[in-house]
Amino acid sequence: MEQGQDKLVNSPICDSNACYESEFTTADGPIKTWLCMTSGYTSNTTMKTNSETVKLVEETTADLIKDLRQDHEPPGGGESLAWFPTVITMPEKGMIFPEPVKGQDDWQWTCVKAIAIPEEEQNKYPDPKNPGECYKHKMDMKNPYRFDKL
Repeated sequence: MEQGQDKLVNSPICDSNACYESEFTTADGPIKTWLCMTSGYTSNTTMKTNSETVKLVEETTADLIKDLRQDHEPPGGGESLAWFPTVITMPEKGMIFPEPVKGQDDWQWTCVKAIAIPEEEQNKYPDPKNPGECYKHKMDMKNPYRFDKL
């Protein structure tokens, strides 16, 4: 995989100038990705509306994220792409994700820290992707930080 030049472009979601664009080349050809640092939405050139990639994402993601999907031309123009709020998980650091606002038809960003699991309790948290291994950290869902969607 070959990495191209990264740059900031205008976001089709909120028109901020803080949309990070990255390009890399795979065996299947070049792919551009975007992550809007203001709205938190992301897309890439494989996310053409009604594509198999989008269908797979929608089969495997939370209803809220599917409901928040927006379709826009990418920065610089081109075929319309599906844009979704991103979920970032760093197992030893924490996670950020969109969350519904209770009692409202709205959403917000929620951030949680990863906390160490005491060694004697790790067997309660088996890692399904690595049989015989257990997680060493879990997300502290009791102490979330919440932020407005922009």
